[in-house]
Amino acid sequence: MKRIRLGLGEIVSLLIWGIIFPCFVWAIEQNQSTTLEDVVVTATRTDKTLLETAASVTIITAEQIEEMGATNFVEIVENIPGVVKDSDSRERLTFRGNRSPQSGGVLVLINGVPANNGIGWYVEYDSIPVSDIERIEVRRSSGNIAFGPDASRGVINLITKRGKAETFSGKTSVSYGSWNSLKAFAGVSGQVNKWDYAFGGSFFNTDGYEDDNKELGTARVSVGHNFSKETRLGLNLDWHKADYDTIYGKTKWQLDNYRREKIFPTSETNDTLIHNRENEDENTAVSLEFSTKKEKFFANGLMSYDNTDHVYRYLAKKLDSGYSTTSSYYDYQEDSDQDRFLARASGGYNFLFNTIKYTPTIGADYEKISFDLVKSYPWSPTPLSASQESAVAKGTMDAERERFGIFLNNELDFSRQWELSFSGRFDQVDYDVSTLEPNQVTNSHSDFSWDITPAYHPTSNATVYASFSQSYWYPVLYYYKYAMEYATAEYTAQDLKPEKYQTLELGYKQYVSTKLSLAFTAYYMQVDDKFLSLYDSDATSDWLGYRNVGDSEHMGLELEASGQINPMVGYRLQGAYQNAEWDNAIFKPYIWGETSDSNTENVDISGQQVPHLPKFTGTFGLDFYFLSHWKFSADLNYYGKQYVDVLNRYEISDYVTADLKLTYTAEKFKVWVLCNNVFDREEYNYFNETGRRNSDGTPYKQYYYPMSGRYIEAGVSFDF
Repeated sequence: MKRIRLGLGEIVSLLIWGIIFPCFVWAIEQNQSTTLEDVVVTATRTDKTLLETAASVTIITAEQIEEMGATNFVEIVENIPGVVKDSDSRERLTFRGNRSPQSGGVLVLINGVPANNGIGWYVEYDSIPVSDIERIEVRRSSGNIAFGPDASRGVINLITKRGKAETFSGKTSVSYGSWNSLKAFAGVSGQVNKWDYAFGGSFFNTDGYEDDNKELGTARVSVGHNFSKETRLGLNLDWHKADYDTIYGKTKWQLDNYRREKIFPTSETNDTLIHNRENEDENTAVSLEFSTKKEKFFANGLMSYDNTDHVYRYLAKKLDSGYSTTSSYYDYQEDSDQDRFLARASGGYNFLFNTIKYTPTIGADYEKISFDLVKSYPWSPTPLSASQESAVAKGTMDAERERFGIFLNNELDFSRQWELSFSGRFDQVDYDVSTLEPNQVTNSHSDFSWDITPAYHPTSNATVYASFSQSYWYPVLYYYKYAMEYATAEYTAQDLKPEKYQTLELGYKQYVSTKLSLAFTAYYMQVDDKFLSLYDSDATSDWLGYRNVGDSEHMGLELEASGQINPMVGYRLQGAYQNAEWDNAIFKPYIWGETSDSNTENVDISGQQVPHLPKFTGTFGLDFYFLSHWKFSADLNYYGKQYVDVLNRYEISDYVTADLKLTYTAEKFKVWVLCNNVFDREEYNYFNETGRRNSDGTPYKQYYYPMSGRYIEAGVSFDF
């Protein structure tokens, strides 16, 4: 098996991160007073504080979210070490380089209900109600044991606000920013006798940096009955709706001349306009949750149902009067509908044997997803042409995915210092996917996952741990759709296999004092049967969808440090080193000739860097407190170089952005002014895995996606 190669600079970086920094921290006096926050992490399905949790978890609170001034959910989490924004016309996130093409990546939960939907298991991040979040828990390592195989690439767990006090409380906020962006939120919460309640709603409307209009609305009702301080039964109703436009990728000429336009000419010599795409997404969810925690016994349960309707309109030819309306590439519409039922239950007992505490937790979950998609040509004459009828038959599909899993987690506490947890999980996943073509595939997977984690607490405010785990991530419906459509004798939909993740993670976290809170993580991850695009060995054939093409190796270091040096100055430091290489993998890229692309051929890509993963990322921020009510914050964000194609010939250069914010807080009022991307850096992302190029050396076709420029916002909030 090939191993990842490190250069001299990277070895030095590893030494600095892995040796010098931890030694510095251990040298700090241990007898300082501490005031640890009692923040319980639920992304691990165990009730432990963040400091005690033996996993790479980051928590972002409602107060921190408000301080950021983020316009959407992705902006809240994208600077967490190991998290990379990997977006084109839609927002996407990858943890440690584990996302594969045309898939949504990590599992996102809102009050326990998955937000991943549709044919690619995407998350409509724009529709997540940012203002209504109590806290966000981001687990970068696998959450497979607790939440199933969809969490093998990591978990983002969102907990919305709920009533906690006997008194009534509420909050309203409104802000206005660049590109005619208006955000508004209102919510109330409280308790009456044994009942707690929380109601909230938000609205967001913007013309967008590229005139890619978005209109978002959310509403939530949460009611809970507290039978005692330990036992609660709650009901949640959530509604999210998002209407938005997305642009097409741009050529370099279009990027340079029409960077902020969503409608632009085809080329310098062709003034035919390219139109945008339209999306409508609506999700309604209802969930019933139960929790009880006695002195020795605890139990948790969740039952939910949610429905998602999504309409996608491909309107590229809308303004091209000369384009054939009977072509299968003409404007079309896709209407999809998804129903999901989910049930989870777990419980455990605390046994005490002299100085040893043994806590077994057993759990089970069941999920059934029904998905259908209808493709149509509403702007073409009827009857449709033969090519359009064929496209409708291939694009209209029905699918079901049914999953059942059971797990057992064992935790041993030998003293106040040592603990050991070892877990196992069995999953059965069944697919039934069909199209009008007609074509159908049924497939089943049964796998056993496990996790072993010893931990040591050298002081009451520090944790050192090592985690060894194996988990599986299963193909999305996109992969089955194209595997059926492009099936050959050698490659069929039945051949799709889950990706297998084997991970070693070492972590150290400590709260030294208000001046320093630290988390440091090192990891090594082997991914077997990783997905990528497949091309036939015959040089004249076309793309064949997404398949298991080989393995990859990932390693990295992640650092989070924060504190307040004195009453007037605070700081935060976040950084990551990530290295990922292909190992034992075959891919078919374009082979570059002296003046043009000569051909494509299958090559061994072992040793090449996995695309779209910057080796270094980091954020350094300072907070200045003055005149009692004022706070000024400044952040510098660094994004390292990343490769675009599989053979690492195209790359995106590294860059730095800066964010500023000024806040005035007086009693229940807060007023702020912020500026993100202060220097208006005009950065972009683009995709070209095969490395195909034009005659001038630029990437072939429309693959450039501009990132947002300078954003200025002013806002006010009021608590009552």
